[in-house]
Amino acid sequence: MAQPPDTSPPHSHGLLDRNAAAWIALGLIVLLTLAVWRFFDVQSEERIRDRFLHRAESTRQALVLRLQAYEQTLQGASAFFAANETVSRTDWGSYVGGLQLDRYLPGIQGTGFALLVRPEERHTHEAGVRGEGFPSYHIHPEGTREIYSSIVYMEPFGGRNLRAFGYDMYSDPVRREAMERARDTGKLALSGRVILVQETDSGIQPGFLMYLPVYRGPAADALERRASLLGFVFSPFRAHDMIGGLFAEVPRDVEIELFDHNPVAENLLFSTLTGAHTPHFVTTLDVEFGGRTWVARFSSTPFFESDAQSVEAPLILITGVTVGLMLFAVIHGNALYRRRMSIAAARLAQSRDDFRMLVESMPGVVFRTRAGPPWTVIHVSRGTQDIFDKPPEYFIKEGHTIGEFVHPDDRDRVHDIVQAAIASRTPYEVEFRVRNRLRGLRWVIARGQPNIDRSGRAKWVDGLIFDITERRAAEAAIRNLAFIDALTQLPNRRFLMDRLRQGMANSDRKQHFNALLFIDLDHFKDVNDKLGHDAGDALLIEVANRLKNSVREGDTVVRLGGDEFVVMLEDLGGSQHEAQTKTAHIADKVLVALNRPHEIGEHAVTTTPSIGYTTFRGQEVSAEELLRRADRAMYTAKEGGRNQICSLDAA
Repeated sequence: MAQPPDTSPPHSHGLLDRNAAAWIALGLIVLLTLAVWRFFDVQSEERIRDRFLHRAESTRQALVLRLQAYEQTLQGASAFFAANETVSRTDWGSYVGGLQLDRYLPGIQGTGFALLVRPEERHTHEAGVRGEGFPSYHIHPEGTREIYSSIVYMEPFGGRNLRAFGYDMYSDPVRREAMERARDTGKLALSGRVILVQETDSGIQPGFLMYLPVYRGPAADALERRASLLGFVFSPFRAHDMIGGLFAEVPRDVEIELFDHNPVAENLLFSTLTGAHTPHFVTTLDVEFGGRTWVARFSSTPFFESDAQSVEAPLILITGVTVGLMLFAVIHGNALYRRRMSIAAARLAQSRDDFRMLVESMPGVVFRTRAGPPWTVIHVSRGTQDIFDKPPEYFIKEGHTIGEFVHPDDRDRVHDIVQAAIASRTPYEVEFRVRNRLRGLRWVIARGQPNIDRSGRAKWVDGLIFDITERRAAEAAIRNLAFIDALTQLPNRRFLMDRLRQGMANSDRKQHFNALLFIDLDHFKDVNDKLGHDAGDALLIEVANRLKNSVREGDTVVRLGGDEFVVMLEDLGGSQHEAQTKTAHIADKVLVALNRPHEIGEHAVTTTPSIGYTTFRGQEVSAEELLRRADRAMYTAKEGGRNQICSLDAA
């Protein structure tokens, strides 16, 4: 089979055939694996650190947002005082209760108002509060000071908060510093670490307070603010209750230690550290709020460190070493493998040559083409010389296709059959004519099979083409014997019955009448007896020719046997009367034609026909019954004196 030149089998003399190559490859793979492992280990460490820092920053932001939420509460309380000339204890209780702080901002100890009281106003103030129903009320701690700030409103007003009623927060330097900062700036101020007066003898926690000043009127600068200061709205916080509640709401990826100002033990506000774990990651962030700085020290938890551990670096190390060992084994065995491949390639080349010899010895053409128009030839055997009068190189090197030799009348049919086979992934078989410059038109049969890849697409088409011209000629001869009368070359009885059934179906579809003429020669036996059978045969041939010339093109003339002939007429009109008229006219022509003398050798022979006919439409009766009706009509003509036409159809 003609095809492109072959490549030589692999030789076993390269570097890959030596064992040293396996050791070199193993060393390179291990070095590369260590480098990649180290790179990914560092990258993984950085990603975990970034995740930790992000978690720490998120926690810091959550703390700031919660403090800002408390600030908004105090801003609302300050606005409540600004909107009302007087705020009673009942008003304050209703306002704070409506905020539902326990529900929306848990962790707050309370929300209160501290009134600024000058020394000369103290007794009047205490008397007024006692008059409201608090007979034991007094400003505490005792002592004479230049100014007092007494907690007069505190909600919720019960429990621990009762201990703060009347407390002078100006008496404590830490609280006073925050209050004066709020007074002078007009902004919220956060106090340093304190122990709240709400604490009892047990469960004492560090605390802090938020202050927001309340003025009697507008204050543009620090002096005006001091002069018009009425008091402070404030909120005290137990650090563990407030901050612990906040951190209970976030994942424990980080531990936190929260310090007031400096990260020393005496400034510790809150801590989640519980064990002796040494954290892998630690960072410190400042929390700026209310004019004060808290220091938050974050450290990674065991859960975070175990959860964040990446398997990439260990997996790369294991995979790299494994791949190196596998590659070592592959290269180490390469020499033996390549030697075996060389032997196998030689055997394959021998098998290929044997296959070519087998293919070239086969009759016909062995081919492989592309799986789509124009069916470019990939391989083809030398049988093309016999069938197409062209060598294989004409198709492979010059790019011609087998389709160029297919007869134009057969090309579309062949194309459709091959395309359908490719689409359905099935073999095909098709017979068609090809043009041969020396031998003329030849009949061939092509059998093919599309080759399908794993994705279901056709890669190419393999097949065979055989010359079947002689077989087709033999089949035509056999077909003539089956359907053609050997003497007259007219169709025979078998052909008539098939054609009659087709005519009945066409008549039924079109609703047109057809007719059947039955013709028998009168006294034909006398011709055989007097002149011999050769003369009789010559007469039958002449009668057949006159019959074909007497009917229309497309009508069927048949020799039924002996001296009997049948003519089938089609498309005679939509009514029986019209059909009978046309049939009678054609029968008259036949009668006249057959009455003319026949020149048989040296003799002039005159013979007459007896003609019977019947018309029909559709398939109401069988073909056999129609033939019997025409036969009966013919015998009626003979009984009536011969040389005449008779019909059994109703007038």
